[in-house]
Amino acid sequence: MSEAPTRRDAARNRERLVSAAARVFKARGPDVPLEEIAAAAGVSRTTLHRHFVDRAALAAAVLQENVSKIEARAVALTDVDDGAEQLFHYLLDVQLEAPWLARMVAGEDTLSVGDLADRTAAALEPLVTRARAVGVLRSSITTQDVLLTLPMAMAVQVSDAHSGRQTHTARVRAILHCGLFTTDPPQAPAPGA
Repeated sequence: MSEAPTRRDAARNRERLVSAAARVFKARGPDVPLEEIAAAAGVSRTTLHRHFVDRAALAAAVLQENVSKIEARAVALTDVDDGAEQLFHYLLDVQLEAPWLARMVAGEDTLSVGDLADRTAAALEPLVTRARAVGVLRSSITTQDVLLTLPMAMAVQVSDAHSGRQTHTARVRAILHCGLFTTDPPQAPAPGA
């Protein structure tokens, strides 16, 4: 009987660590001391290392959580004509919420980025097929084309973040939208709104 509560506690601690890592990486960047993530999760560093052998393993768990949310969002949009469009903008929002992502992903084989990219493509594929069939997506655009735009947007987001301004991110989002979809891009919020 005592094993079940222990497993539940371990699962709860793991969830808390992943959630805390996402918040702390966002606020402080990928090089934040792991002790800060453990503290934000309300657990000891020993507990953190019991679940994650290193920073890359913790980052991989955060990325896996992001992909699980993307998959769930894609399922919810399955019967929506503009589901690919909605998921595309959700993916861009995920990137904005995880500015540390570019640094962690660049050149990091241990994050299983390829597997996560494959899962994202598989989630997007049915939406792309539907959007192309109803004319929301340009007829020549493929799932891989949509995914190819994400690093383009990320590069601009990183540049804007380094400059301390968000001057180009919204414009690039609109340009990429127009290149992929036949619809007007969503309106960006007015500066200062």
